[in-house]
Amino acid sequence: MLPACTTGKLYYKDNSGNRILGCDVEFVGLPSVDKFAVEYALSLCAKSVIKKGHSLEKEKEYLLAIDTTIPSAPCGKSWDHELAKNEYKKGSLSKKEYGYIVANIDLGLAVINECSSYQVAGGF
Repeated sequence: MLPACTTGKLYYKDNSGNRILGCDVEFVGLPSVDKFAVEYALSLCAKSVIKKGHSLEKEKEYLLAIDTTIPSAPCGKSWDHELAKNEYKKGSLSKKEYGYIVANIDLGLAVINECSSYQVAGGF
């Protein structure tokens, strides 16, 4: 049995009007989760393209409005695939959150959640 593969591409136009492939992403695993990983990666790519002064094709402009915020990892940890999978299986993460976290990890963006001592002690 072949694993499922979910892909996405983002093209933009440079200052001369040339159509250029900005991102080509692929996630393999659960299609219902991977579609969100693709959305997250393409949204970050779209935002980067715009910051560089390029323009998106009309049908991809929706990517700019996507909130790519992900839940924080537990204090003192960064998201990794095992932690995210366990939290998803426990029901602590939605499919969308899990997909966004998977993409965040795969893009090398996961960072340690440095909680303050007040947060660790259960403060608000």
